[in-house]
Amino acid sequence: MAEKIIIIGAGAAGIGAGLRLKALGVPFIILEANDRIGGRAYTDNTSLSSKWDKGCSWFHCADINPLVDWADKLGTLYDKQDRSENALYWSESNWLDPTESTSVNLNISKRFQEIYVAAELGHDVSISDIPINNSFEAAVSEELVKLMCSEETHFTSAIGYSDYNDTGVNWMVTSGYGDLISRMAADAPIRINTKVSEISYQKGGVRVETSSGQLDARAVIVTTSTNVLRSGQISLPAGPAQEILELVEDVPCGTYEKIAIELEQYPFNPANNEAVWIQSYSDSNPIYFQISPQKKPMLIAHVAGEQARELVQTGSQGMVDFAIQKLTSVFGSKINKTICGTATTSWQADPLIQGGYSYARIGAGHNRQKMIELDTGEIVFAGEAFSLPWYGTAHGAYQSGKDVASQLVRSFNL
Repeated sequence: MAEKIIIIGAGAAGIGAGLRLKALGVPFIILEANDRIGGRAYTDNTSLSSKWDKGCSWFHCADINPLVDWADKLGTLYDKQDRSENALYWSESNWLDPTESTSVNLNISKRFQEIYVAAELGHDVSISDIPINNSFEAAVSEELVKLMCSEETHFTSAIGYSDYNDTGVNWMVTSGYGDLISRMAADAPIRINTKVSEISYQKGGVRVETSSGQLDARAVIVTTSTNVLRSGQISLPAGPAQEILELVEDVPCGTYEKIAIELEQYPFNPANNEAVWIQSYSDSNPIYFQISPQKKPMLIAHVAGEQARELVQTGSQGMVDFAIQKLTSVFGSKINKTICGTATTSWQADPLIQGGYSYARIGAGHNRQKMIELDTGEIVFAGEAFSLPWYGTAHGAYQSGKDVASQLVRSFNL
């Protein structure tokens, strides 16, 4: 007998959909093209002596994040103290004092408020069109916005950004966000190394062509990234599914990469801080280093947009050299003696991901809402790009999968 529902993708959205269908007693199977599950939630346990999250690593909107309950249930460790405003700032040749650091934080809050105010006016402009000065505080604010969008602000719609409903509570997952998603899927029927090439309609449902043969189902939930959808890797039939492709063309994934530097000891006192921002004389923009205490101290550089794309072209060693050069500009060459391991991400080059997370282009600020509201029949879509209030997050993807699964069950009386 054909499976009732086929889910394409074993990331947070696919796992969320599967768990919901399981709770409702509806048969399903998850097909994953990769040799692992988790998608953009990926805890690397092998590259360094300590585990680190190559993808998502914080419970954003932690006070209402549905994955926190799963973390508590499965024993996932996380830091319940929000340290997102605790950072050390190096500007050109000096550390900022506490008063100056507070000024940076106030500027960050002000910048995000300006984006939401601009969006409320209804003008679908780029975030970079919202005036900003040339101060260090402004540069940090703009770099943080770029990281939040995983793209340059001059490409990104202010209206599209304002869909995100941020409670401002962020807890770092210390035992691995990707590990949590994998453990949530422990009992799910998942076929890895199974690539889908085509979805078509047939009497009574859909047919899915895979690298392992054909599968028939009542309906299918597609949870791949928007860049994978845009790439044409999966052929979709004429009809509303093609309308989704038209809409996601302007809701692509930007670029977001990380560079992990493992150390024997920190070259500074991390105290209660979550990050170090570095802007030397040669920098056009400050660089964010996440402080990630594991078995050994770790600093993880986060880069996005054009800079990330340029770094990816240099290869893993070029990315590592970039991060180390930023650190030596502050701490001197002596830091090289404390480095005991390095690792990088390559999301942009991964054919099964092809980027960071989604953003709406200028003029397409309402596309995400249209994507969610469009009735696509037996072929439905889920993922972070299809979460209006929580796009760009693992919990948004998870909730999107749950919601779509419930919708299918109601629509087809499963």
